[in-house]
Amino acid sequence: MIKLPFDIELMNGRGVPTVFHVRRAGAEDVDHVMKLQQTIVDALENKDIYATYTREESLDALENDYCYIAFADNGDVAGYSVLIPNTTPVVEKNYGHYFDYDEEHLSRTASLDLTMVAPEYRGHGLQRLFNKIRIGQALELGATEGLTSISPENPYSYNNFLILNFEIIDRRDLYGGKDRYLLRKEF
Repeated sequence: MIKLPFDIELMNGRGVPTVFHVRRAGAEDVDHVMKLQQTIVDALENKDIYATYTREESLDALENDYCYIAFADNGDVAGYSVLIPNTTPVVEKNYGHYFDYDEEHLSRTASLDLTMVAPEYRGHGLQRLFNKIRIGQALELGATEGLTSISPENPYSYNNFLILNFEIIDRRDLYGGKDRYLLRKEF
């Protein structure tokens, strides 16, 4: 597992480096998270690519899940990511419910829920970094499987999971009728 907090220098596709400070996020970060979400939604041409969280849902995640936040060296919030752990009792948010997993299977399944990267920091590899952090945390918690959902209209995100050997196992409408791939990886 990657030890938090840490600073890391990542280079974008144009060779421009940026130092990011990555740490576990808490309820005190809810305003940062909501502002980042709004920035991302405002920049999207196709709003169906992203399913928004309410403030209450964001607070719930920050208080009960494993959430990670990255700040650029200038203080900007660059990214945020959520892991829904494989806890017992299993929470309703666990993606295993989409496949009618029994309680024992759910207790071994972690859900890599959402990752947001501010438009100006895309291309630095933050989503891949968050995926590595979340998978490491899931393994530490005893998960043997990870699930995630991604819009088919978001090839950058699902390619970041395919690189990590996640496989597309289903396609269905989620989040109030939004088209989504469901991906799985056995650890």
